[in-house]
Amino acid sequence: MNRFLAPFRVLSSWYVLAPSAIIIGLVIGAVVLVNTVPTKHNIGVIDIPFTVITDDSAYIISEYLRYAREDPSIKAVVIRLSSPGGGAASSERLYLETSKLREEKPVVILMGGMVASGGYMMAMGANHTFAQTSSLVGNVGVIAFAGSVIPRPLPENIVVTGPHKLSGSSRRDWIGLVDALKDSFAGMVIRERGDKLRVTEQQLTEGRLYAGIEAVRLGLADELGGDSDAMEKAAELAGISNYGTVDVNAEVLREIIQRTRRIFRAEHEPAVPGVNETLPSLVFDNIDREDPLPDFPLEINSPNIYYLYTGHDY
Repeated sequence: MNRFLAPFRVLSSWYVLAPSAIIIGLVIGAVVLVNTVPTKHNIGVIDIPFTVITDDSAYIISEYLRYAREDPSIKAVVIRLSSPGGGAASSERLYLETSKLREEKPVVILMGGMVASGGYMMAMGANHTFAQTSSLVGNVGVIAFAGSVIPRPLPENIVVTGPHKLSGSSRRDWIGLVDALKDSFAGMVIRERGDKLRVTEQQLTEGRLYAGIEAVRLGLADELGGDSDAMEKAAELAGISNYGTVDVNAEVLREIIQRTRRIFRAEHEPAVPGVNETLPSLVFDNIDREDPLPDFPLEINSPNIYYLYTGHDY
């Protein structure tokens, strides 16, 4: 009989029960801590009110995206976006930066009054998009200002090395380039939206704007919703419940102010990488800029290519 009771006596002895009790207590404590104590998880919020995408605005928005990507406390990002688009290269840059952020943490875009052309291209970099019923969404296409059909004659004092040195290409070439960019834009939307898309490529490239409710029906956006819906979706995608919010715009502005102060403090000091940095023109918008080629007789401002909704005035 004692032989059968021996294992029970060992299991019930203090040097077995005490460690077991400690382990059980630690597990219970950890569970309680996780479920009751607020965490340091945050959702970053980026506000982009009605903004034409230019080199300067793309720089600032890219800084917002960079900050959200690098802040370890931010587990997901909500972007409130309203834009008619803008420069082709700048719009593509924001799509790529948004996609890069998406690779590291969930990105939800809440479409405002208008998300068109290059603005819509940026939205394609998100994990999930919300539109509002009255949002204007889409306008997939390209605008190019490629100069006149018949180029003006050059002054006698200007010598060029080829027929397209000043224009870059012939008008026919520019038309082909615009068509290729249109196909690329459409391919991006088709790739990103996948099986959700309910329009053909031909319909997509007609450049139409759709009301938010129609955009959701046709698969150009995921859902109808507002701020709270976007926050809840971001938290769901990140797998968090207890979270705070970070105003990314304010944090980046604080960084720029601090950087500017360092620049002025170091005005007479040698340049230091990462400190004496050049800020975009919108920070120093009161500084006069000299014409880089004051004696050159031609305007250096064309051709230009845009993913931009221009309205009905053109």
